[in-house]
Amino acid sequence: MNDKVIQNLYLMQIKVLLALNPTMLFNKINQLDWYRNMLHRWIDLHNFHFEKILEAGCATGSLCNYLDDSGFSPTGIDASSSMIKKAKALNSNIDYQVANILDLPFDSEVFDAVISASLINIVDNKQLAINEMSRICKKGGIISILVPKQGFTDENLESLSNSLEISHFSKASLKTWHRLAPKMKIQEIQNLLSNAGLETKPPVYYLQNLVFSITAIKT
Repeated sequence: MNDKVIQNLYLMQIKVLLALNPTMLFNKINQLDWYRNMLHRWIDLHNFHFEKILEAGCATGSLCNYLDDSGFSPTGIDASSSMIKKAKALNSNIDYQVANILDLPFDSEVFDAVISASLINIVDNKQLAINEMSRICKKGGIISILVPKQGFTDENLESLSNSLEISHFSKASLKTWHRLAPKMKIQEIQNLLSNAGLETKPPVYYLQNLVFSITAIKT
């Protein structure tokens, strides 16, 4: 079989997993180098000196595990009970909870940092989600959002895939994420954070501008 046929088979496999077993799919994607390295770089660039960190939309807990291994005290929440069940099975020492980003089950100002990757772009009430993240964050703490960037094209994707030297399932996963994940403008995220009374910092880019993050301080 040629490369195009093989790639189409992997794309079909991903579509089936997305429909029938999204928990398995997210767990597999979390283990891919391009995705894992992007999240680790996002965290490492902050040079956190905090302890209590909430990850909103933790999926199967890959990033929470990295935070735990790095000496932090992470809490992970996700709306999917199956994701949380898988996360707990992988690491029972981390506090995982099924929760809605629009109504977080925490008191105000209890976390040093609140982070969220690929979540704000898929929720309906984005401002309420940001407001809730800000509410539970301590003064002087940070909120950081990571989402796919609007304007990234299929041509950009091919260049990125070649530079990463990825193929098969990894390339198909990147392609699916690029095509299916809702993208956002930088100004849109900045406005959401500013509307919550937060002081935003300049954006940081990942994966050749496929993704960006914006961090804000709660003053």
